[in-house]
Amino acid sequence: MLEKTMSREGKVVKVCKCEKREMLKKEQDKINNITNFGVEGDYHAGRSHRQVSLLGIESLEKIVKERNLNLKDGYCNFAQKITIKGIELYKYPVGTKFRVGESVLLEITEIGKAGEFNPDNIMLTEGIFAKVLEGGIVVPGDELTIVPE
Repeated sequence: MLEKTMSREGKVVKVCKCEKREMLKKEQDKINNITNFGVEGDYHAGRSHRQVSLLGIESLEKIVKERNLNLKDGYCNFAQKITIKGIELYKYPVGTKFRVGESVLLEITEIGKAGEFNPDNIMLTEGIFAKVLEGGIVVPGDELTIVPE
């Protein structure tokens, strides 16, 4: 059971994608999420369970402070496609569904990345991977809301 104090709403801070392997995801004005595929034009889009990756700005700020990391402006430095604030998605169980904006419906499929370790990469412990159940455009400022079961 989730704690009553846990936020069920957040906001999109920035959206990113990259078209080639091994490149940092670059900040965009918007991204188009395609049902059961992922972010249009992103190298990692496909029919896997890791179609969209999300990371909280709070997690980012924590690791930057702890590790004294320098981040590049205009990019999603930990390969997340959507950076959010105000909600700790990594505390929700796999299978949780949430809306981003009015049209996009995502479902958490993985929390962190099992089997990988890098103390400087917060995505490995607090990053979220999701599947696109209903596609659409996501822009910074969109609200993110947990869908009740």
